[in-house]
Amino acid sequence: MTKISRNAPCNCGSGKKYKKCCLLRKEAESLEQRKIMKQNIQKVYIEEDDLDDLSNSVMDLINSGKFDEAEAVCNDLMQRYPDQVDGIDRLASVYEARGENEKAVEYYLKTVEFMRSNPGFDEEGINWTLDKVKRLQGK
Repeated sequence: MTKISRNAPCNCGSGKKYKKCCLLRKEAESLEQRKIMKQNIQKVYIEEDDLDDLSNSVMDLINSGKFDEAEAVCNDLMQRYPDQVDGIDRLASVYEARGENEKAVEYYLKTVEFMRSNPGFDEEGINWTLDKVKRLQGK
């Protein structure tokens, strides 16, 4: 497709110059599309920031001894971000901090299962989690 000159007759058949007819509409459509794309990109970054903030807040709550609140945030993480490992892994950390080692092991194993069934997780991370399981089991 060739580019239409601004001063050429508009191809819509109106008889007007392109710059006085459809050019402005096309530019407005293009601007609107760019605006929508920018908003969608911003939403992704906001969601990622929110995920990180929630995930990090669990560790802060654990360090403050607020285990019930940390568990509630973990449940929120799992509900809002079911396609992310953070909620499961952080819940295991909550149980570990409480001294509920059996539950911690259960959730660390769920973390490993999640990591193995989803792309993007390396063996080092999986092995690190499995080492935690062994340590908690006393092996």
